[in-house]
Amino acid sequence: MPEAKKIAVVGFGNIGSGVVKALREKRVAGLDLVKVIDIDLERKRPVRIPRKMLSPHWQDAVNDPKIDIIVELIGGIEPARTIISRAMEKGKDIVTANKMLLAHQGQTIFSLASTLGRRVGFRASFVGCHSLIHEFQTAGSAAKKFRRIHAILNGTSNYILSTMTRDGKTFDEALKEAQASGLAEADPSDDIDGVDTANKIRILLNLITNSYQTVPDFQIEGIRNVTPQDIQYAGELGYAIKLVGVIEQVGDSIAVGVHPALLPQTSLLGSLQGAYNGTELEDEYGVISGLVAPGAGVYPTTDAVIKDLVDIAEGRPLPMPSSADPLNLGSTQMAERRYYLRFSVLNQAGVLARICDIFWKHNISIAGVIQKEPVSSKFVPVVMTTYMAKEKDMQDAIKAVDRLAVAKAATRLIRILSANT
Repeated sequence: MPEAKKIAVVGFGNIGSGVVKALREKRVAGLDLVKVIDIDLERKRPVRIPRKMLSPHWQDAVNDPKIDIIVELIGGIEPARTIISRAMEKGKDIVTANKMLLAHQGQTIFSLASTLGRRVGFRASFVGCHSLIHEFQTAGSAAKKFRRIHAILNGTSNYILSTMTRDGKTFDEALKEAQASGLAEADPSDDIDGVDTANKIRILLNLITNSYQTVPDFQIEGIRNVTPQDIQYAGELGYAIKLVGVIEQVGDSIAVGVHPALLPQTSLLGSLQGAYNGTELEDEYGVISGLVAPGAGVYPTTDAVIKDLVDIAEGRPLPMPSSADPLNLGSTQMAERRYYLRFSVLNQAGVLARICDIFWKHNISIAGVIQKEPVSSKFVPVVMTTYMAKEKDMQDAIKAVDRLAVAKAATRLIRILSANT
């Protein structure tokens, strides 16, 4: 039997405690926990370890020549980036759950790992669908194998939208419920504004292109503006509204974005409820597959960390971008898809004809129109869906509609995503 890999866990919070407990109690073969680092060593935790294994100084782990693997669980950019970089320079492999660091400093981390011949396990940064990472073991060719990836990657947002759909609650009411149940932070901005989803999409994009270059900025739209009315109207049309990360092949480039979307209620992602994450992939032959998993939590994250540690200990390859090739993100303005639109207009004759005329001039074909009962004495909602249209044409058309004197509020646009869009 080869000698067990000696491990140091840096970060003894909720996730760190879960990892330490698993390593101590399960006695995973090939793994030997020898040091735990945290600036607060007095707080009570669900696992007890000998005092001699504890230290408040990360240097005690990084500089220890006996330690083979550093597990970084402190989050954020610094000092995590410094700890990981120094550890690799000292000949150690890395396991991390730090999606923010990998999304924004992955170029630094992975280029250093490639230069030094070190391994970086990061399943835990992608807990909701970490099995997806192993779809990309052959990362260099993966970009040619997938036409598109649509993914729900934030459990908080999915819980909020599921609650709004099930109970008819407003966004604010559903958010307060999520906070009360511990599924949303006191400051939920990263979750509800799409930032967390975007970080995971950046990591995924690095994998499928096999490039560790920093992903250029792309469109990010959260769920703050999703209303119970839109959820109701979408439901009447057979759709559910979800926050979706999108990666699509468009010619020789890749279109990327994060935004609310209408998904068929019977589809894998459209039927996903609560805090679950899911990913739908379509390959070059049009075959669609999907993955579903819990979006967060101590146990799923701990399990992801342990799996990476076992792979390193047993010498199995880890999926990791290794190329410095530039990333070619195409303009989303040329992407084609269907759209859901809600207009707030005066209830008078000729209004719909004027909107249709604008759409005709912008090469947009209308699939369906529903005029709803007035919800205000000032305007009436008109719900419309379109056939396939270019994003630029749609944005230009909406600007023209919103300039009409009969338009009493900004047009609400939500993209429609399905197997053929």
